[in-house]
Amino acid sequence: MTRTLFALLLTHWLLSATAQPTQLPIQSHSARLLDRFQLLYPNQTAIHTDVQGYARPDAAAFCLALDTLAGSRSPLEHADLQYLANENNEWIPDTHRLHRPIRKSGKKYFYPTPVNMFEVNTRDFRMRVNPMLYALGGLAANDPSPVFLNQRGLEIRGDVDRKVYFYTNLVETQARYPAYVRDYIRRLKAIPGAGFYKNYQGFPFNAAGSHDFNVATAYIGVPITKHIGMQFGHGAHFIGNGYRSMLLSDFANPAFFLKFSTRVWRFHYQNLFLELSPVSQVDIPDGTILPKKYAAIHYLSYKINPRFTLGFFEATVLHRSRQFEFQYLNPVIFYRTVEGMIGSPDNALLGLNMSWNMLPAMQFYGQLMLDEFRLSEIFSSRGWWANKYGIQAGLKYLNALKIDHLDVQLEYNSARPYTYAHLEMEDSYTHYNQALAHPLGANFREWIGIVRYQPAPRLWLSGRCILISGGDDASGNWGSNPLLSYQSRIWDYGNHIGQGAGYETVLLGLDASWMWQHNCFLDVKWLYRRKDSTHRQLQQTDQVVSLGFRMNIWPNNLSF
Repeated sequence: MTRTLFALLLTHWLLSATAQPTQLPIQSHSARLLDRFQLLYPNQTAIHTDVQGYARPDAAAFCLALDTLAGSRSPLEHADLQYLANENNEWIPDTHRLHRPIRKSGKKYFYPTPVNMFEVNTRDFRMRVNPMLYALGGLAANDPSPVFLNQRGLEIRGDVDRKVYFYTNLVETQARYPAYVRDYIRRLKAIPGAGFYKNYQGFPFNAAGSHDFNVATAYIGVPITKHIGMQFGHGAHFIGNGYRSMLLSDFANPAFFLKFSTRVWRFHYQNLFLELSPVSQVDIPDGTILPKKYAAIHYLSYKINPRFTLGFFEATVLHRSRQFEFQYLNPVIFYRTVEGMIGSPDNALLGLNMSWNMLPAMQFYGQLMLDEFRLSEIFSSRGWWANKYGIQAGLKYLNALKIDHLDVQLEYNSARPYTYAHLEMEDSYTHYNQALAHPLGANFREWIGIVRYQPAPRLWLSGRCILISGGDDASGNWGSNPLLSYQSRIWDYGNHIGQGAGYETVLLGLDASWMWQHNCFLDVKWLYRRKDSTHRQLQQTDQVVSLGFRMNIWPNNLSF
């Protein structure tokens, strides 16, 4: 009883005494575990899992709360809980059994705990330093040159006085991707999840179609009040509970941002201001500063009860040959109202997010993105061009068929033609030539099935099947590419998903990962992708087998 009371008091302190601390990387194993635990134990946390990334004190507090629960827990769940606690050990009390003590001998300076290469733990200053490595090589069918990924970087996080938080990582990459990704880079002049790049030829492989680029994430966070915090830096964001997001995803290049988060009662309210680029650096001469555009985003997440959450989203994208509209800094007003008052030509979007843990270990989730629409045309069959919206519906089922750690996820996404596009291409819902929401842009339907299984504490298996149907802009603007102005549309009526160069894509992937030391993984991957199109030159088949080693890096599977 005493231990339970202590843990509850400590959990309350962790959640209330911090604002805008360092966060779990969005694609990390820790973030997936936290999302999984929240679905299994919804009454033990106030975390809003639709607002990513998750704060490290929240993860630690959840670990402490779960540790006090009575009842049996499987060895796999014990391993998950310990892993999550290890990853956030600066927030686990030294006296708690989830804390892994500093080693007394042998490694005084490096890896004092099994988790971090270097640690500082004083009353006023804490810091964690870890290397980031990824070496992957593979063979692609009908390709004489190998695919490879060579990444090196460093991650640093910490805080001063538990009031000012800092995080940074810098990763340098040389890569040669499968053919469909190389075509994406050639077409949009941007690396998925990155931005500026150079062509690369050199060690270890002198292969055409290779790229060299850097990706950096860095921010500081400070509390303003007990429940309001500010974050300022350069990074990515994700809103939603799905594999994809129709509202805001981390697929595009990280962006310069200012973020305010308010967490009080059942609300998590986020104000996000982004500085974006309407074009790629590759599009403009060397030494020229990239043009700028801006996005102002509000997202309100409301937990009606521990099992049901509603989220309300609004965004405005503007470029400024005109001046910046300071009215967009208003933290609570509807942007449509501002647009009406100032006669703004900017691109405004509205959205909804929902998640419902309708049964134990089962969650239904969904999103609706509204770009433009006319109610009378929504229910007609005339296919008006400006009925621009995207939808998502998904289901997560954990411990399926009563098999421990067999998890299934099903998801459907679609976006009508011209969604996310605008009159001026500079105001499209994009950054660095890449979509800010779904990587396919618009004019598509997508079905996703994912199965994840963890047969042992250090072994993860997963398989995914993605089926896509849509239309490409092979001859004119049929609404697939949000970078194109909707002014160049083919016609006003008769628009439907799949118009243009119709295509169907099948993507299958199998992954196996074994963790031989904390956050050191051996990966085996198989990928098959086939695209059939009414335009023969757009047809393509890729098949890749690869083997890799990674440390403290969370890769994007590039499933599009």
